[in-house]
Amino acid sequence: MTSTTASALHLLTTPEGIANPYPLFEQLRDCSPVAGYQDWPPRTVPGADEPVTAWALFRHDQVLAAARDGETFSSRDPIQEASSAPSLMLVNTDPPAHTGERKLVSQAFSPRRIRRLENWLGELVPVLLADFDARGHDGDPDVMEFADEVPTRAMVRLLGLPDGDHVRFKNWANAFMLSSTMTPEERMASNMEMVQAFTERVIEHSAHLDDSQDVEDAEDLISALLRAELDGERLTPEQIVRLCVTLVVAGSETTTYLIGSVVHAMACEPAVTARLRADRSLVSTFIEEVARLTGPQRLFRIATRDVEIDGAQIKKGEWVALFFGSANHDPAVFEDPERLDLDRPNIRQHLAFGHGLHFCLGAPLARLEVGSVVNAVLDCYSVIGLSEEPGVRQTASLLTHGFVRLPLQLTR
Repeated sequence: MTSTTASALHLLTTPEGIANPYPLFEQLRDCSPVAGYQDWPPRTVPGADEPVTAWALFRHDQVLAAARDGETFSSRDPIQEASSAPSLMLVNTDPPAHTGERKLVSQAFSPRRIRRLENWLGELVPVLLADFDARGHDGDPDVMEFADEVPTRAMVRLLGLPDGDHVRFKNWANAFMLSSTMTPEERMASNMEMVQAFTERVIEHSAHLDDSQDVEDAEDLISALLRAELDGERLTPEQIVRLCVTLVVAGSETTTYLIGSVVHAMACEPAVTARLRADRSLVSTFIEEVARLTGPQRLFRIATRDVEIDGAQIKKGEWVALFFGSANHDPAVFEDPERLDLDRPNIRQHLAFGHGLHFCLGAPLARLEVGSVVNAVLDCYSVIGLSEEPGVRQTASLLTHGFVRLPLQLTR
C-alpha cells in the first residue's frame, strides 16, 4: 500500500472524510480492494465494542459482484450478535433463514400496504410544511427540522402506533446508527428503551389479534406480521420486534437524509427544478439520481471462503466493506459521475438501495415518502434557493451521507 493510499484510507474515517468522502473514493478506486480499513459497523458501540479491520471495495464491479454473492460474502455479524445492541431482522441473516423470513415479512410489508400511504402522505406533507413555515425562523429555515418528520410519522402510521411515538423514533435511530454524539452508556440505554417499547406494542397487538382477517386486510403492519404464515410457519414476537427495530433504524434516518439531499439538489440545480415543475413524471428519475449521488455509503460483509478479487487474496473469516457510495460515483459506469443528470441512461444501475438478496425491502416506501416531499415542495414554494449559511453534514458515521443542518431560501 502506498503512502497516498494509506493516507486516503485514514482520512476516510475522519469527520472531514465522512462529510465529503467522494474525493477520497476517487483516489481509492484505482487500488481497490484496499486492506486495513478500520471502522465500527452499525449496531456496535464505539467505546464499548472494538472496531473491525476489513478489506474495502470501492469499484462498482467489485461492490456489485460481492453484493450478488451472498454465499461468499455473508451478512452475519458476530460482533453485533455479541454486542449490547439489538439484532436486526433480515439485515444480518443469510439463507436459508433469510429466505423464509423475507417471504413472511413480504406478505405483510407488501406494495399494496405501502400504496395505502400515498394519499395520506399527499395530505400530510403540505400540512407539515405549513407548520414548519409557521414556526418562525432565525434566518433561513433549516430544512432538516422538517425532513425527519415525514419518515418517522409514516413509520408510526404503518405500524399502527400512537402518533406521539414518532418523536422517539429519530432519537432511537440516531443512537443505533452512530450518527449522534453519545456515551456508550447513553447509546445502550436508548437501544434497550427501543426494544422494550416495541416488545410492549407487539404484546398489545397480539392480545387483540383477529385471526379471521387476511394479512392484507390487517389495519396495521404489526397485526399483518402477526398473521403472516408460510407452510404453517409464522414470525415469532421476537422476530417482529426485531423487524420493527430494523424499520425504524434503517428506514427513518436514511430517508431523512435523502429528503434533505433532494431538497438541497433542488436548491443547487434551478434548471433541474424547472424541469420538475414542468413535468412531474421526472420526479421519480430525479429521486433515483439524487440517491445515486448521496445515498448510503458502506456496509460490511464477512468472507465465508478464501476468495481472490482482482489480485487481492481475501481469507475466510476476514471482513469486507462494500462502499456503495464509491460504486455509485464510479466513472467506469456513470459518465461524469458528479453531475446530476436526469437524462442519464443507466440511472437505475445505482446501488443506493443495495443489490441482490439484501436489496432494501423498504425502498418502495422511501421512494413514496421522498416523492411526496418533492411534489409538496414544488407546490408550496415558488423559490427554492441556497442560503448564505452553508449546511452542516453529519460526521459521525460513514454508513450514511447527509445533512444535519440545511438552511435554505424557501419562498411561498
